[in-house]
This record gives sequence, structure tokens and C-alpha cells, in this order.
Amino acid sequence: MPHLRVEYSDNMAGRFDGAALAQAACDALLSSGVFNPPDSIKVRLIPVDHFRVGSGADHGFVHAELAMLSGRDKATKQRLTEALVLAMSACIGPGPQVVQVTADARDMDRDVYAKRLLPAT
Repeated sequence: MPHLRVEYSDNMAGRFDGAALAQAACDALLSSGVFNPPDSIKVRLIPVDHFRVGSGADHGFVHAELAMLSGRDKATKQRLTEALVLAMSACIGPGPQVVQVTADARDMDRDVYAKRLLPAT
């Protein structure tokens, strides 16, 4: 916990380095001071091959969905999503499409979330 899923449209190929974007997003969460221990943060990037933007315009998108245990207030969630949008935007290079960079924060129910750490061998 937390889990950050970053989906991006396939027309964004070549506009950003995936490892750098994942690092920037992780750094934004780490610097917030909200999550401890740091290794609890999991970030993954997911390309979206088939998508449509409203009118069919050739726009690209990068969308982060932050799932975290319930209990954080609205202001904290807003601060996290704004930090993610800024961090991810800084990683996207110039290109022919308009790019929509968005983020959302969702609660995971503390009473039903399950986790187990398996030790290294």
C-alpha cells in the first residue's frame, strides 16, 4: 500500500521514458511524507492499446490512479494527485498530440485489504 497504476495511450510512445516516469511518480509520493515505509509504494505503468478520446481527436493521455488505505482527508488526496500530475507532466516530451495528464485517488477499505510480506531467501 499504496498502489499507483499509471495508464497511458499507445500514441504516447517515444514521448517519455517509462522508468523515469515511474521514478518521478514514486518520488512525488515519497516526498509527500504520507507513506511509510517507503517500500510500501508500488508503481506500475500500463499501456492502453485501444482507446478513444471523446470526439476521436488524436489526443494522448497519462492517467494515474492512486489506491490507498482509507482514512486520509480530501486535502491530502488533493495534494497527492496534484503532485503526481506535476511530476508526470515534467517527464513528457514534445510531440504532435495534445496530452491529458490526470490523477485520481481512491480509498481501499482497511477492513478487507489483505497483504502478506514473503521474506527473501
